[in-house]
Amino acid sequence: MLSTGVLAAALLAASPGGTAPAPISVGVLAAMTGVHADVGAAILEGARVAQRAINEAGGILGRTMEIHLADTQSDAADAVPAENKLIGANRIVVQIGPTSTELFAVRPIIDANRIPMVFLGGTTVFDTNEDQWIWRPNPSDSQLSVAMALYAIKKGYRNAALVFYTDITNETLKAPIVKTFQKLGGKIVADVKLTAGQTSYRSEVERVVSAHPDVIFTQTDPGTAAVMYANFKELNNLAVPLIGTDLTAGSNYIKSVTPEVASKVLVSLVGSTPPGAAADAFASMYAKLYTHQPLESSNYAYDGTIVMALAIQKAGSTDPEKVVASIPLVTTPGGAVVYTYRDGLAGLAAGKKIKFYGASGPMVFDKYHNAYGPFDVVQAGTNGKLRTLVTISADEIQKAAQ
Repeated sequence: MLSTGVLAAALLAASPGGTAPAPISVGVLAAMTGVHADVGAAILEGARVAQRAINEAGGILGRTMEIHLADTQSDAADAVPAENKLIGANRIVVQIGPTSTELFAVRPIIDANRIPMVFLGGTTVFDTNEDQWIWRPNPSDSQLSVAMALYAIKKGYRNAALVFYTDITNETLKAPIVKTFQKLGGKIVADVKLTAGQTSYRSEVERVVSAHPDVIFTQTDPGTAAVMYANFKELNNLAVPLIGTDLTAGSNYIKSVTPEVASKVLVSLVGSTPPGAAADAFASMYAKLYTHQPLESSNYAYDGTIVMALAIQKAGSTDPEKVVASIPLVTTPGGAVVYTYRDGLAGLAAGKKIKFYGASGPMVFDKYHNAYGPFDVVQAGTNGKLRTLVTISADEIQKAAQ
């Protein structure tokens, strides 16, 4: 295995005149600050783990991969200048991120500059995407919502309340929850919206408690959650269990509501990392860079980065048209299955047709550039660390959604 230093030396020696070829610049557009900083950290760490795997294997087209990071500050308006910097100053070839919060603000810039992008968000608006530049390796909120409703029904819950903070992406998340839960025999008894950043949600919580739900579906930012949980503790001693999204599995969220409380009343649905060679390779490489366990959803950024790298390698070029045309050529079933970038690189060098299977699952994109996968139901322990209670398969989700 080549270290980054050995790789750089090898590239330097192999290049004419001893000058190393310029690195391939990959942009990471993510929230490093603000309410979605947990998600941004997962995106960055996943991309950096992929970068390590790529560079140790020999790089892309014989060139090292270099990451340029821009902070969206969890805000669509701030994402625009950050995007312009990545493209103008850093001259990125492909991009990892952002999430649903910033996508629609930066999409015109992506399209105008023809930047192949890995989008890491759940908005259901993207379920019928026709933008050739944007690809989503993580499941849509429509799949997450179905998984949440399905788990509630499996647990025997039949009367549910919805408690979400006011955000446009939450509206698209709620609709499939309601549809699936009602179709499977459940009833929505309350739909309460919270305005983020308030010092009390007592009246909203009273509305929920008075509706007598036996489960609460929820998604809020960490600060809002801390106040909401405190109000629930005052009014009903947190008597009703909560089912949250991948955002409620974030370390900042768990810290805000406290691990002691989360371990008793909250479960979250997160994209699963199926066991096997791909997951093992991801975990091993992650441990080289970080002392903590992989952040929730970091596997999607890792997979998306490797797919883009393999597509560039397959295209033999950084030309954006050729790169996006090559993505299906390294992900569609029918080729030799590879679980790491190193094996994919070797397969392409040998002239083989390959199919990358990632840490998050099969990585098969549909005609709208969406991938599908299973979900884990996770719960924090009193130490804040997550454990998986059960996995809901992609087949179960698709059947429930029909």
